[in-house]
Amino acid sequence: TGNLIIMVSTFLLLVVFIQVVLMHLKNHNLLTTEMTRKTMLEGEIASLELRPGAYYSGQNFIAHDHDYTTDMDVFGDGGLYHYINRCATGVGNRSLASWLSEEFPLQQILQRQSAIQEIAQKKQWSEELRVDLFGRRIEDYKREHLPEIRKTIPTPTHIKSWIIISYTLLALSLAGIIFAGFNASLILLPVFVNSFINYRMGKFTNTIRTQLEGRERTLNDYHRILTSFESQTFSSTYIKNMQQELKLDEVNATKSIAKLQNLSKKLDYSLSMIVGAVLNLFFLWDVMLCRRIALWFDQYAPKTTQWFDVAGRLEALISLANLQNNHPQWQYPHFVDDGFHLRGKNLGHPLIAQSERVSNDFILEGNTLINIITGSNMAGKSTFLRTIGVNIILAKAGAVVCAQDFHLSHFRIMTYLTITDSLAENTSTFYREIKRLKKILDSARQDNNVLLLLDELLRGTNSADKAKGSMAITRELISHKVPAIIATHNLELADMKSRFPNDIENYYFDIIIDEQNKMRFDYKIKHGICDTFNASLLLKEIGIDISAD
Repeated sequence: TGNLIIMVSTFLLLVVFIQVVLMHLKNHNLLTTEMTRKTMLEGEIASLELRPGAYYSGQNFIAHDHDYTTDMDVFGDGGLYHYINRCATGVGNRSLASWLSEEFPLQQILQRQSAIQEIAQKKQWSEELRVDLFGRRIEDYKREHLPEIRKTIPTPTHIKSWIIISYTLLALSLAGIIFAGFNASLILLPVFVNSFINYRMGKFTNTIRTQLEGRERTLNDYHRILTSFESQTFSSTYIKNMQQELKLDEVNATKSIAKLQNLSKKLDYSLSMIVGAVLNLFFLWDVMLCRRIALWFDQYAPKTTQWFDVAGRLEALISLANLQNNHPQWQYPHFVDDGFHLRGKNLGHPLIAQSERVSNDFILEGNTLINIITGSNMAGKSTFLRTIGVNIILAKAGAVVCAQDFHLSHFRIMTYLTITDSLAENTSTFYREIKRLKKILDSARQDNNVLLLLDELLRGTNSADKAKGSMAITRELISHKVPAIIATHNLELADMKSRFPNDIENYYFDIIIDEQNKMRFDYKIKHGICDTFNASLLLKEIGIDISAD
């Protein structure tokens, strides 16, 4: 009776102990999740305060010869992409980067815009998915994905026959020992045969194992994204088409990925020396599983690129939906299909703090397509060009824009803002300017459905050539009816309005000199030509008085 009491008590205590352990694990996982959520939401606060975030900055996507991304500070630390990006996977990062840097049909942009609006309404679901992936970001911005594994080594011939022979021999040996009374040493026969087969297939199994090693986490994360995505119901055409892409040819993406995950886990059973020896010597464990993995790649690998691309586009949509939720006062743009249109109300730069941001109204449409902006140094000309450009980039990505109202037609943009010399190419600033201008003008001559944002043309040459060259370029743009916003200190360029009154409109940013002879800027754009400049005041501050001459 005493032993029975001890046994029952021990059993009950064991049950209680197991329950406590399970409760602890559950609470630990919950605590980890909530701490991750806290870190992620602190990152959102940091982003709103324009402090560096935890997500990828897009450094690898910088292309100095791109039509606009370098001038618009799209990629790199503190850039537009860094501010928006909430992607945890490499394909997500690449999808978002392509939406901010490539051209897409207007219909696709509008469908994407509708999808972003719908996902923004699923804020809780998006946040849960982001929390799930936040701690396991996949650093695969350059790495190829699963389809590339099968290119390295073919599946050995007759491998299925060897497996059948091995299992048949093992069954016959066991039957002989158990039922016919043969010596137990007979079991060594299939062991020797399996050792030979394992040796022959060693290169194949090692290659498959090596290439699959470390991808379990990647598979797990993509499986989480796609499983969560499949569980949701959407109404927008863009997202419904994405969900259909996961079920093409009657192949379910999540079930297929789960199958590979299961095979990968089983392959890891043989990593233990003793267990691995038993499994491989008696059951050809590695050979059998690597063959099944190879068959999986033969069947599903061509489709994985599409599946992962869906996961990437979903993350990009979530990133842009998060931008809407962070800035509910921003608006979605309206696209106009009747001629060239660009009209913004209270248009501001999204990467300038709201407390410091100065917004402007601006219209560029109709026949007057050349807008020349004059103004002194630091008055806001270049920032205004970037404000226009960045909001156009956001609009064409399908996102909200930093404006009260924004109407535009579907056009390309090309910029000319930051030109430097290159030691690597052994080219001067002026020669790089000429190359950049040639690219812009050649493109505009072929297709004038483009907006040019040009800042201080031909700055690398003398004043006389600069003025003549700038006016010649402006005449060329007028002759080809190419819309352009040109910021300049060159008043001769603004004076061209007298010769082209229907083609040119002048704007300027002003400078205010107070009673203490100090400069102030209001950063508000105005009609006309600037008549106040600040170079002499700036020089005077460093001890150089140009009035002495």
